Amino acid sequence: MAAKPSTTLSRATEPLNSLIRLDRLEFRKLLDLYFEALRADWVYHETRQKVGAKAATDQGHAAASAWSACTMSLLLLQDMRTVDPDLRAAVEVLLKTCPGEMPSSGDLMRCGTEMLALANKHKRSGSDVLPLLDETFCLLEAHHGNQALMSAQQAARSGAA
Repeated sequence: MAAKPSTTLSRATEPLNSLIRLDRLEFRKLLDLYFEALRADWVYHETRQKVGAKAATDQGHAAASAWSACTMSLLLLQDMRTVDPDLRAAVEVLLKTCPGEMPSSGDLMRCGTEMLALANKHKRSGSDVLPLLDETFCLLEAHHGNQALMSAQQAARSGAA
């Protein structure tokens, strides 16, 4: 008689199960889009600094398109019924950082603090959302740093003119 395979979940399958949850996959995609939007912003800023606003038009359109895709992903996650509550809270924080909200340096710092608090809730639990929340915090810090550097460069440029 053949051995009957076990159908109960084992600890080894849990990490795989967390990888295929739709909210985690969609949030991972969102983080990639957010990174691309930050990168496109930087390329636009850098091109504008080097060759002027007129020459940077294509990069400006690329940055706007990247932020649009990111915002659409955020809104999709916001509308999903099965999103983890802490990922939903992270979505709400990230929505405050999109260009349409015109976030100031202080706004980005507050959003970073909110995200760090969300991530810290999961530090001891080994939750599968912890890496996503940690990466979100890092992206917010990068956004804040980019914005500060771009503002400083623009101020220096206008002061030199």
